Amino acid sequence: MTDDLNDKNLLKNLLKAIKELTKVLKNSDFKKNTQNYNNLDEVRNKRIQIKHENAITSPMVGTVYLSPEPKAKNFIKQGQVIKKGDTLLIIEAMKTFNPIKAGKSGKIEKILVNDSEPVEYGQPLLVIK
Repeated sequence: MTDDLNDKNLLKNLLKAIKELTKVLKNSDFKKNTQNYNNLDEVRNKRIQIKHENAITSPMVGTVYLSPEPKAKNFIKQGQVIKKGDTLLIIEAMKTFNPIKAGKSGKIEKILVNDSEPVEYGQPLLVIK
């Protein structure tokens, strides 16, 4: 019975503390400051939604690498002519390095990502002309 009374008092004090915290947060700049983060998500989503007719998109979430190892020559450069099956870049996901290969021959028109940059699923990586 004493434990039940202690639990009720503890719960009552906890609810009182939550109400006080809610009042403080409503009257603070906390809400104003968190609104800025929503804009970052909008920017990220717009970047991902960029459509390029001849874009190679990321098949997974991960980190993109433009070269096989640090300080090594990049797999590709802008303006380079490539053949179907050439390795374009690597995406690391869960400690696994996944080569991204050209699905067609062409010329690298634009590289849309930077080395060691996180990428999202479906994000355009580069454009082949």
